[in-house]
Amino acid sequence: MISIILWLLSITGFWLLCIVTARHRKLFHLKPLSQRAERIYKIAGFILLGLALACTSLMPNPVDGILAWFGILTFASLFISALIALRQQRKRRA
Repeated sequence: MISIILWLLSITGFWLLCIVTARHRKLFHLKPLSQRAERIYKIAGFILLGLALACTSLMPNPVDGILAWFGILTFASLFISALIALRQQRKRRA
């Protein structure tokens, strides 16, 4: 159960960090953000990744939780990267 929470927090955090970039917002047809909104999204993304790390303390062995956190971060970042690559590929075809 904690792994699912880690996964969701990590994906959401990476997604927020992804859409801070103007190029990625344009790729997904999102409206431009003000500097204040960009800062809020960036801080929120890092907070969500930090919350995912904090959730590892709820695991029976926190050391194993930190290792799981790094693994989940890796797969969450690969998932977001795959979404970006897929979107770029579809945009080139259109």
